[in-house]
Amino acid sequence: MNGRETIFRYKRGRSVCHRLPAPVKFALMLCAALIVMFLPLAAVCSGIALMAVFACACGFTPKEQGADIRPALYYAAFLFMLNSAANLFALFASDATVARVPANIADIVVPNAEYILYAARLVLVMQLSALLFRTTTSIEIKKTLCAAEIRVRALIRKCPFAKNLSPDVRWGKSAALMISFIPALFELWERLNRAYRARSGGRNRGGPVGSLKKYRILLVALIALSFHHASQKAQALAAREASALREMDKRK
Repeated sequence: MNGRETIFRYKRGRSVCHRLPAPVKFALMLCAALIVMFLPLAAVCSGIALMAVFACACGFTPKEQGADIRPALYYAAFLFMLNSAANLFALFASDATVARVPANIADIVVPNAEYILYAARLVLVMQLSALLFRTTTSIEIKKTLCAAEIRVRALIRKCPFAKNLSPDVRWGKSAALMISFIPALFELWERLNRAYRARSGGRNRGGPVGSLKKYRILLVALIALSFHHASQKAQALAAREASALREMDKRK
């Protein structure tokens, strides 16, 4: 692909992670994500380095790994700007003396330990998610979620008050579609971004005003294309279900 890599894009391979069954990968990712939320900063940083090495062993380039953690970095920068603005407002709102001003300015500019820990945890969770998405196809994700729903429904139906619960899969298919739509949404954004840059003659040179204009145009186009993509997906699924019903009627 030309331009930047797309986040969470599936990549074929024969690594250990590729060969693991999808349910095992889901279980490991959920457990690891929960453990990450309780780890100290040193352990989280070590986990980030280990995940980067493991991703390279699975066949993912540094460019692909950078694309996967890019949203986490953007979100961390956004939270830092909000925190800095709140601290700056508190500085001017308080009756700060001249002796207290440098300390307050340092608090505004330098991120605190809690923020750094949160940002590091976010990056590590994004690495875990990227490893799942890049080594698991959408079909495997759908089968895993549907099988999990079937088992959960079977367990619930054993209860006396839930014997009439339908065994049909309902939320598993919808959840699989929602999850598979995440990389497709980022891919649409990258296509729009490349098209905008090609028509405007390269990078945007309009400064902040030009950047706001660019994102305003691209966001409207992204919403329109997303609805169009979702509509096509819904029509394809409806046609597939109708074909399956016709096949079942013929067998009867």
